[in-house]
Amino acid sequence: MGSAYRRQGFGFGLEPDVRGKTLVVYNRRDTLWGWISKQQGLFSEFFAVLGALAYAEDGGAAGVTVRFDSDLYLDRSRGDNWWAYYFAPRMRCLAGSETDGEVHYNRAWRRFGPHGWNLSWTSQILPRRPAGVPYPIDAAPALRRAAELTARYIRVEPALRARVDMFREQHFGDAFVIGVHYRGTDKKQLYPYVSPAYSLFETEIQRVLEARTPARYRLFVATDEVEFAEWAGARFGGHVVCCPSAPRLSAADTRAGRTGTHKSDRFTPYIKGESAVLDCLLLATCQYLVKNRSSLSDVSLAFNPGLPWTQILGQDDPVYTSSMLT
Repeated sequence: MGSAYRRQGFGFGLEPDVRGKTLVVYNRRDTLWGWISKQQGLFSEFFAVLGALAYAEDGGAAGVTVRFDSDLYLDRSRGDNWWAYYFAPRMRCLAGSETDGEVHYNRAWRRFGPHGWNLSWTSQILPRRPAGVPYPIDAAPALRRAAELTARYIRVEPALRARVDMFREQHFGDAFVIGVHYRGTDKKQLYPYVSPAYSLFETEIQRVLEARTPARYRLFVATDEVEFAEWAGARFGGHVVCCPSAPRLSAADTRAGRTGTHKSDRFTPYIKGESAVLDCLLLATCQYLVKNRSSLSDVSLAFNPGLPWTQILGQDDPVYTSSMLT
């Protein structure tokens, strides 16, 4: 079964009237032991929240409440809703109005919901893309909509925002900062079905530096792959900064190639989530972004829609940039 089927679901079931009500949304779950649908990574679920918000606005709902408790990120000592560790879980769509009850999207017979036969909320915000042209390539309307919803509703927990500001003050200063996001491990299960060559990133970084000619520059490197972080440090030396707590696995780790860092049991659920959110927010503060396929850095573009970017796929694919959007 293809990844689009697993992500989107069938969408059978009722579509209740939500006008004036609060939508309560739940994370995707393993269905039939993961054969039909699987628990999703944090930023896949972030797009699901944006999809629910879009649906709520279109349907005249009073708001959206997020209740995420998947084992990937749940730390019960911090509460039973991991979304609330990082973002405000209640979002009002109709200012000043009282909610006329709740509609819970954890029922088997709902059109949208957590199971393999429910449609994923991501379908309401992310367009279906050809395999060789994934989001955000040629997706200007969806990029704008994601940024609008993020600015209107998503509120980062103040303690996390303060950590982002402190990191920037300590490591970025007045330098021109290129955000570099290399998503390795299991991402090769999607097109182009190989991890990008490091040389593609080097070429693009050099192109940006030559075009901008900054007096000082930094590379903020976010990656789940040990070898890429080591390569970047060896190639660019003291220009490279990383979040020290970010979990990473080796490209030679066959299990990592199947399940990724976010599903690894080598790291605590909270560290996996917190480090991912910090990387995402820090990438959003950079002056340029060089990335490959990943929802994490796609969400960075939702937090900062003016951020210019390059999307790298495979050795034989075009190099796509934000300047190509119309």
